[in-house]
Amino acid sequence: MLATQRKPLSLIVEESGCLEELGHLVEDYDQGYFDVVHLTGHATFRDKKPRFITETEFGEAEYSSAEDIATELQFQLPKLIFLSGCNTGYSRDAGIVPSMAETLLNQGATAVLAWGQRVLDTDASATAAKLYQELSAGKMVTEAVAVTYQTLLEQQARDWHLLRLYVAESLPGALVKRGRYPVPRPSVAPAFLDPEGKVRVATRETFVGRRRQLQNCLRILKTSSEKIGVLIHGMGGLGKSTIAARLCDRLSEHKKIVWWRQIYESSLVSELANNLENQEQRTRLREGKEELKFRLKTAFSKLKQLVLVFDDFEWNLEPRNQSYVLKPEAAKVLNALVWAIKNQENITYHRIIITCRYSFESDLLQSFYKQPLEGLRKSDLQKKLKQLEAFNSDKNEKLIERALQLADGNPRLLEWLNDDVLSKEDADSQLSKFEASSTGWREKIIWETEDAPKLKIDQSIEKIVSRCLVFEIHVPISALEAVCESISGYKEQLNRAIGLGLIEVSPEPEESNRVYWVSRILPHIIPSIQLPEGTEGYSVYQKAHDKLHQLWGNEDNTSEEKWREIFRLKFANRENPERFRQGFSQMLEVSFIMNSETDKAYESELRKVADDLVEDGLCTQLEIYLKQKNWKEADEETALIFYQVMVKENYTNWRDLLDNFPCETLKEIKQLWLQNSNNQFDISIQMEIYRLIGGTEIKDENVWSELFGTNSVNVVAPSHRGGVPYYEYYPLGYPSDRGLPFLIWKAVKG
Repeated sequence: MLATQRKPLSLIVEESGCLEELGHLVEDYDQGYFDVVHLTGHATFRDKKPRFITETEFGEAEYSSAEDIATELQFQLPKLIFLSGCNTGYSRDAGIVPSMAETLLNQGATAVLAWGQRVLDTDASATAAKLYQELSAGKMVTEAVAVTYQTLLEQQARDWHLLRLYVAESLPGALVKRGRYPVPRPSVAPAFLDPEGKVRVATRETFVGRRRQLQNCLRILKTSSEKIGVLIHGMGGLGKSTIAARLCDRLSEHKKIVWWRQIYESSLVSELANNLENQEQRTRLREGKEELKFRLKTAFSKLKQLVLVFDDFEWNLEPRNQSYVLKPEAAKVLNALVWAIKNQENITYHRIIITCRYSFESDLLQSFYKQPLEGLRKSDLQKKLKQLEAFNSDKNEKLIERALQLADGNPRLLEWLNDDVLSKEDADSQLSKFEASSTGWREKIIWETEDAPKLKIDQSIEKIVSRCLVFEIHVPISALEAVCESISGYKEQLNRAIGLGLIEVSPEPEESNRVYWVSRILPHIIPSIQLPEGTEGYSVYQKAHDKLHQLWGNEDNTSEEKWREIFRLKFANRENPERFRQGFSQMLEVSFIMNSETDKAYESELRKVADDLVEDGLCTQLEIYLKQKNWKEADEETALIFYQVMVKENYTNWRDLLDNFPCETLKEIKQLWLQNSNNQFDISIQMEIYRLIGGTEIKDENVWSELFGTNSVNVVAPSHRGGVPYYEYYPLGYPSDRGLPFLIWKAVKG
């Protein structure tokens, strides 16, 4: 979009990843409307045929063939199809199996761009940017492809030569036509209006992300015979209404009726009656003497497929016993609606979508799938930021980072910060003011007016949420329970916090796979929610660490992010003087071959707390281990000393450390090893190993020679512990083998 922002490019995104939905999208436009269809993703071979990996509308992987693509685009095949996926232009078995691009030509396509083999994502993105920039400027397809080749060569793109253009019969010319303007796709978005007539949801063009949440809801709305609808709930500004609008767009066969805020029997009956076909049916619904649920049942049996949307439903709730319940009028209407729909001959015919800031207590919710929301994360967040000019400007990077931290992925806050804060001349001072106080923006997240359904929480929930702030990444529910288990009724309180939108939830369909997060917005808008301090805080850090180490502290965990969280929590407990040593041991338990994700995580978190590392008495614990002849522990302690020096002195890595290691500390370590091992163990032996395995030259060679001499080395056979070789390169056993301490050199070679 940046490459074509000055050109007449109309981009329409089918965000579902579903080929069938792409077919529905193009059907909504006149024949020949689309010049280009661009499919980006991954391609592979399956059953000896090329396949493009798409998704079903419910999120499962689907391996689509060229024939499948052609079928969905039939009668709407564009002038150019770009298959931006690996191997889409590759023919197998010496051309016997045609490529996906060739097959599309055989199915009626005019021109297809594809990649002959595997391609780097960066090269694919650069190609698309330049190609569409040239096409939107009016160049013919061949000219645009030629300029794209030139640009890729200039950028030294590795895969430039793999881009291939396939053409049937004649070459397409220029795709841009002067004076042609985009025709918008029909959308239900205008039905989501506020009292001033303003549309309250993102348009299809500006909507990003939420694919998993949409798929979860569609799975229920299109197939479930047990649930009649979905409840989308979460904090203000997360896009609940927008998701409802997108769901309505996807339920193209349904008539949509949208209510905003309060629902009343009279307005519901009147609106439904307007959709009945004859006067007798309308009169029976409006003036009938039967109970409401029976009149609705009869009406629904006569109505075409409906999806009823109740937006901002929290206006129909009232607080009770630390939770929310339906107001009497709303309870009467919703009870009648649910009963009437569930008692239709086809329970899947009519559907209900509710958007609400809070979940609520009601047996009726057994008939609804609950879809909680979270802030935008990772790729979804990046897509959103690309739409916001101020976040892509030349503003100070630290200023933008502060704004991102304040918004914490909340789309409404991101838009407000973009439009009303970062775009102003005094952005720095304005942002500082809003960071210090939520006055002026709190109402964007929670209701503030007198007649509004305000968020009601008590001290027990505040304490629960405050403790959950200890985690800085998404964690399983068992981790939240671990830090809250000392609070009476903590499981019930956690569920209430989730229902109130105070704890965000990831979009996995199965609850057992979901992870949870407390938005960093909360301490700003609810000052009583704060991470505990002092002894209580240190205890929470310890419990959090212990649980995550139990869950993730194993060799199967290769996530640096998770390991960093484990070590961050360990180091945060300042009442534990052994925290750095214990963390180092945890790292070694799963990462003897250093420089793994675990090692990177340990070093990264250690650097953040460098000021907490001791400067004096570095070798005190080492001396204790050596006097006790605990060789393994002494070896680990020696390596830990090196780690601490590297971090404290801010050396870049181990090689940089060894080139600059303080001589006095080295002398002390050397003497301690010699004195306590009858002159058997000493760094000099491992220094020679370091040289033999390719170590760099030490800057002050004279000092090293004076300290260690030029002893030769006898390398012994591998020793095993528990059936696993303890050392990989020079596995020296304890205590009879020579060559200790070992770990400091293993880290260099690792």
